[in-house]
Amino acid sequence: MKVLLVFIVVLLVYAIAYLYYGKRILSEKIVRASADRETPAIARFDGVDYVPANRYVLFGHHFASIAGAGPIVGPAIAMAYGWFLPLFWVLFGNVFMGAVHDYLSMMASVRYGGISIVSISENLMGRTARYLFLIYVIFTLILVYAAFASIAARLFAANPSVATISILFMPIALLTGILMYRLGLDLRVVTVIAAALVVIAYIYSYNVGTFFGPFDPNKSPAEGGWVAYHRWVLILGLYSILAASLPVWYLLQPRDYINAYLLWFSLGLATVSVLLLGLRDLQAPAYTSFSPKIIAGVETPFWPAIPLIIACGSLSGFHSLVASGTTSKQLASELDALMVGYGGMLTEGALSSFAVIIPISLAWQAPELVGNVIPEGETILKLSPVQRYVVGYGYTVASVFDNVGVSFETGYKFFSIMAALVLSMYILTTLDTSTRLARFAWQELFDWMRRYNEVAYTVLTNKWIASLIIVLAGTFLAYPVLNFGTPEEPSWQAAYLIVWPAFAGANQMLAAIALMTSSLWVYMILRIRGALSALIMVPAVFLWFTVTSALVWWLWKVFPVYQAKSALQAYGAGSMVFFTLVLSLLLMALFVVALLRARAASS
Repeated sequence: MKVLLVFIVVLLVYAIAYLYYGKRILSEKIVRASADRETPAIARFDGVDYVPANRYVLFGHHFASIAGAGPIVGPAIAMAYGWFLPLFWVLFGNVFMGAVHDYLSMMASVRYGGISIVSISENLMGRTARYLFLIYVIFTLILVYAAFASIAARLFAANPSVATISILFMPIALLTGILMYRLGLDLRVVTVIAAALVVIAYIYSYNVGTFFGPFDPNKSPAEGGWVAYHRWVLILGLYSILAASLPVWYLLQPRDYINAYLLWFSLGLATVSVLLLGLRDLQAPAYTSFSPKIIAGVETPFWPAIPLIIACGSLSGFHSLVASGTTSKQLASELDALMVGYGGMLTEGALSSFAVIIPISLAWQAPELVGNVIPEGETILKLSPVQRYVVGYGYTVASVFDNVGVSFETGYKFFSIMAALVLSMYILTTLDTSTRLARFAWQELFDWMRRYNEVAYTVLTNKWIASLIIVLAGTFLAYPVLNFGTPEEPSWQAAYLIVWPAFAGANQMLAAIALMTSSLWVYMILRIRGALSALIMVPAVFLWFTVTSALVWWLWKVFPVYQAKSALQAYGAGSMVFFTLVLSLLLMALFVVALLRARAASS
């Protein structure tokens, strides 16, 4: 299969989806978005959470918040099926579930004054649904934090230069926020200053490596990086508590604005490189097996298990929390939601397609890599999921620059480090965003206590205490797994190898519940009936059924294998999967009851 053909198909799918499904159907016919309605960011402005933002700045913040490592790691794992099935799931999920889910969650929140999708569920399905939803969200966000903290710690331990620039990025973001919101500098001037500082930081980190000696894996060769890993887990926990408690304008908005340019640049490089290599053939097979051994060495059927692998990129429940928890409070106009919400999800799908799936397919068994990066006689699947992305991206872009005078070796090193940097930036964004959203959910969960004991409520919902509770639970699950290998030669592995499927399943179930809630809002409040209503409700129920089947499969097939390797992560993740599965069944029952009542009332 020629790369160019795949490239054109993906672009056509996204263009048609945005212009027809997103703009004409969702925005104009279903939601009927209008610039004349005042958004919560303006009506409830407080300078902390409710702050109207330039739509391009907000797109950057929103996209950086939803992207993370999910659209990279998940598709990289799924390449064991070949390139066709992962690409199909990404495109199908984007158009009919993911982008719809993100846009409707955002707009429902805007119409309800900026409250979260969780609180909206109470208005549609009753108070019980709200508290069940809140508990579900907290469980899911703890798993999100654990998976991404583990990936970040492993990435930093293995790539000290990436850790260095990730740390240097923070003061640059703080300065950007001050220049934008305190000094009022022109956005274009601020962007140029921030970009120049990032380039300097990148050059410094590329050449110096690290000035964090205690976190350099070379300082602990006997442990194979274990010391560096567990120190980074602790440092990331401290960072997440601090970042999640600062006002959004202080760090999150400016950092994610800069992140967006970094990602657009890296995504643009990948897209242009893929286009220029368009006459090449994809080296990866289109299809390998319907049930390769992906999770824990167990045969993993594409359906229903794919939601446990591609946690983002296709769709993600975490997006509904971002869209309704933070982005809806910063939307200056309802018309901006199409680009920020619907367009943001399509851009994430493009990241999975052009920067992960196609590059990995090109580097599958490239002669320049075999014997050096890829072992002799093996394919890129022999590498870890993170390394598959880094190697695939570095190979694809370096192959283009090799034709214009930059040696392949130099280009590969430079652009593979860039790929790792992009990954780290979005992991850090996910960490503090998930902590902030989990804090909001925790505070909402105990709002009933205020009537009975004001002091206890104030202490328990304090932003520092709430953030600490979430981070401690996530850190517990993110610690290294020590029981891999043999009793004679024990070895350690990053915890995300066990936590990832549990996080992915809970995250995808959250997407199903949020999409069902949005479909109820469309049906009950907007009073949309017939085919337009079914366009949202049918995918929501299909997704719920798929993820429910996948979680049952995980508990039946995968949990026993993990239990034998690491009881800590197995029981921690397994108990959360079990309880979230129970909660999702209860929420489905409430959804059905609410739908039947709405139909009876309208008949």
